[in-house]
Amino acid sequence: MIIHTEGMKQIEADSGLTVQELMETAGKAVAAAIEAHTEPGAKVLFLCGKGNNGGDAFTAARYLHDRSSTFVLCDGKPVTPAAAAAFEAASSTPRIAVRSLEKKIRDFDVIVDAVYGFGYHGTLKDSMEKIFRIVNRSGVRVFSIDINSGCEADTGYCDPDALHSEITFALDCYKPFHMMRKDHQMFASCELLDLSLPHPLHSPYAEMNEELFFAGFPRKKETAYKGTYGQILITGGSYGMAGALSLNILGAKTVGAAYIHAAVPKEIYPIAAVRHITPVFHPFDGGDFRPVLEDLLPNVRSVVFGSGAVHMPRKADVMDIILQNSKGPVVLDAEGLNLLQHNTYILRFVKCPVILTPHIGEFARLINKPIHAVMDHRMEYAEAFARENNVILVLKGPNTLVVSPAGEYYINQSGNQALAQAGSGDLLAGILGGILSLTCDVFKAVCMAVWLHGYLAEEGCKKYSIQNFPIEEYPAIMDEVFRRHGF
Repeated sequence: MIIHTEGMKQIEADSGLTVQELMETAGKAVAAAIEAHTEPGAKVLFLCGKGNNGGDAFTAARYLHDRSSTFVLCDGKPVTPAAAAAFEAASSTPRIAVRSLEKKIRDFDVIVDAVYGFGYHGTLKDSMEKIFRIVNRSGVRVFSIDINSGCEADTGYCDPDALHSEITFALDCYKPFHMMRKDHQMFASCELLDLSLPHPLHSPYAEMNEELFFAGFPRKKETAYKGTYGQILITGGSYGMAGALSLNILGAKTVGAAYIHAAVPKEIYPIAAVRHITPVFHPFDGGDFRPVLEDLLPNVRSVVFGSGAVHMPRKADVMDIILQNSKGPVVLDAEGLNLLQHNTYILRFVKCPVILTPHIGEFARLINKPIHAVMDHRMEYAEAFARENNVILVLKGPNTLVVSPAGEYYINQSGNQALAQAGSGDLLAGILGGILSLTCDVFKAVCMAVWLHGYLAEEGCKKYSIQNFPIEEYPAIMDEVFRRHGF
């Protein structure tokens, strides 16, 4: 389960255990994990804070077998009753002074980070920055208990001097921080330590994997025909950018969209029609797009707009017609996002579900914030924007975020560097439109599409290289997956 700070506090409160009992449970689990990753006789240095995370470390030291434990109190003696009691119980464990850390740190085999827990937020004070810099430069292995100190559990924000670790031991539940590893790069691996606490039935953080994907993906019935489901309208492309539209179509075909309509500028129609023979094309110029779109929109299950539409004639009017008349979800990508700059208020008056797919740079322009600010606070900005504008936001990145206006979240884990190439976003937009045309649960469909986009890159790299990965092979790669699941 993935849970935020308040949810974790509630889990602990509902467990029926006292703070001291929770600390004993966590300490035992941490000690066992340390033993699993070290050799007998290893010298272990615990960096202890003054809160309950430090108390977990004092407790873990008591349960370590055949290892030599030492404490350093990074911020003074513990201040919470439970941590103070744990400190007293481990009073025979040797300590070194903070001022001796730089001189003695390389005497140890492992450093265990127990300075801050999941309640940390803000910035590090100067004294702690100095300690953390010493640790980060030492070259000694580091294990972090629950959250790397200097990082926020809910947002994934990390102070520039936050502690890096080889392994981070997540206590009882994953937190959003653990799901954002590709973005913050604070740990090499994360291990979940089961504390056997009772969990609520629901978390606001959705999860997705191959089993969950196919549990939600509809099978074609024997009575199905081309109009049963899978009708999608793709509108995009322009002079010099026919490839973006083509990738939208490939994305929709990847998931088996049965009936693809493509409304395209006349100048790219011959290019697109030669490349794809199954879609129904509806070419238009600057004056005749309205009847084309108004005729199609009532009959399709989903719409994709904006990929490659930089030079599309009257593109703003095209988007307005789509938003005003669509009966199903609308995916706005690329130029569709640019058209929303300084004009996001229109989203609040749209009746159909809207899905936006910006990368960090596009999103920063959309909300008029510096890129570095968005990078540091992706979750907060994404959550606020989705809620205020009543949209599902797909904020693309190494760990793509999906946020709904209702406060649902998905932090994607699939994918690899093969997708770091032009066109992968256009492909995702088509996959989104395709799955949205097949299923009714919009948020779940978006999570499925984002996961699948990354997963197929992983599957494809079993045959193709990361460096020269052919995203145009997505339908063929997906066909192998479909057959594996009996579709």
